[in-house]
Amino acid sequence: MSRILLLGGTEEARELAERLVEKRADVTSSFQSEFAEDYAGHVRRGGFGGEEGLTDFIRDGGFTIVVDATHPFAATISPAAKRAAKAAGARYYRLERRPWRRATGDRWIDVRSLEEAAERIDDGARVFLTVGSRGLAPFLARRDLELFARVIERPDLGTRHDVTLITERGPFDLEHERALFQRYRFDAMVTKNSGGEATAAKLVAARERKMLVYMVKRPRGQPWANAATVDQMMRKLRRHL
Repeated sequence: MSRILLLGGTEEARELAERLVEKRADVTSSFQSEFAEDYAGHVRRGGFGGEEGLTDFIRDGGFTIVVDATHPFAATISPAAKRAAKAAGARYYRLERRPWRRATGDRWIDVRSLEEAAERIDDGARVFLTVGSRGLAPFLARRDLELFARVIERPDLGTRHDVTLITERGPFDLEHERALFQRYRFDAMVTKNSGGEATAAKLVAARERKMLVYMVKRPRGQPWANAATVDQMMRKLRRHL
């Protein structure tokens, strides 16, 4: 039986781990964050010490398949994982969910980076940030903005003591998002085009309020995705199970 290293951190990775365990596959799920919830099967946490460390981990662990189901914005780990898998003699598969598509009524402003979004926001706006704890820095520099950041883990806010932190973990349904938007009355939202259903309700709530959404495009240079859904990936892996 093939040994599978699943690089996780997404809802798709969690479901994939469950499906693989149901098939009695030998799978180890790995994620860097200490705050991530456990998956089915074997789990490891923490980094690998760079690409060379990942290569050694794959080789020393006897993994024959690496499934990359990390976040679409994990711009560093995915190219490194593909190279590490090749160096260790393992097959590499990548699952990347489809991006969101704008709908009628959306007021999206497409941007290439968080820095571009921070530069383009109107002066004095009340801004809802859903970009993760590590993506706040460009906005903290804008002292004129009233910031509301949804995070899982508390971020380093530097000298800013006026940022409203909304500490919660998805998924979020539409009623939750409507209530949140009504409470804080945001002028704009910044989000990455992550895709998926877990946090898509915020886009509907923003559309209903005719709110500006600064939509950060996915990073360039990512490996080609073999699958966009868990079902597609399971079909790819079927002959290895």
